[in-house]
Amino acid sequence: MDVIANKIRTLRKNKNMTQEELAEVLLVSPQAVSKWETGQSVPDVELLPVIARYFGITMDEFFNYRLDALSYKERFIRFMTDNGVLKFGQFELNSGRLSPYYIDTGCYKSAAQIAKLGEFYADCIRDNNLRTELLYGDNGKTTPLVISASMVLYHKYGMDINYCIHNELGTFLKPGMEVVIIEDTLTSGDSLKKTIEALKQTGVKVSGIVVSVDRQEKDVKRLENAGENIAKEYGVKVFSIVTLEDIINAMKNGVIGAGYLEAMIAYQNKYGGQHV
Repeated sequence: MDVIANKIRTLRKNKNMTQEELAEVLLVSPQAVSKWETGQSVPDVELLPVIARYFGITMDEFFNYRLDALSYKERFIRFMTDNGVLKFGQFELNSGRLSPYYIDTGCYKSAAQIAKLGEFYADCIRDNNLRTELLYGDNGKTTPLVISASMVLYHKYGMDINYCIHNELGTFLKPGMEVVIIEDTLTSGDSLKKTIEALKQTGVKVSGIVVSVDRQEKDVKRLENAGENIAKEYGVKVFSIVTLEDIINAMKNGVIGAGYLEAMIAYQNKYGGQHV
């Protein structure tokens, strides 16, 4: 019963709906929706597939049957979707491009979300055997990512790694230090280039960059995507928890709703490219 209650509550909130609005869609009373979400009752059997279809998920996803079988990347994609971070629709990016998906990292607000996010970052660092003395964030919005990832590295892997935010918080940068840059999403790569340039002035060595999502987008002036361009220009590799390609594959595999699959593939063909 708790699985259904939590799932309905999460799906409704991610869609920015009130209990009254969901009740109206399903032709039930708001009191019925309230009881579902508090575990006092469950929807009638015939309503379950209706709810699943409305939110664009399968019945297996509704009951979390597939969660244990999901890959590391698929689990992160589900984590983003369940927390309203990965959104589908039509979004105008800073570049002026119209995108069928958007990564809204502002939806990471709770301690539980940040702790789990830090675990994904730490696992990415560990899985790719990144050598580093320090995790570096260039702005305030990366602060929780850097600190959470460093805590997980210590508690889960026994790695006591220093952290630094814009050389103002944590351990100050020193020449010769080996650092890993932590960022949220990679699109054009322009801000990351500025960060790398600034770090070069301090004499530190950037051993890698870790982002949660690499959109794998190409600039109109070059053939390679942003991650490839950074590697080519600075000799620094970008490691991502997931890429646009991973999100598309997850949609094909039924991990998340496939309603925007065609639009995602079209966007990838027009603006994106796989890492080489």
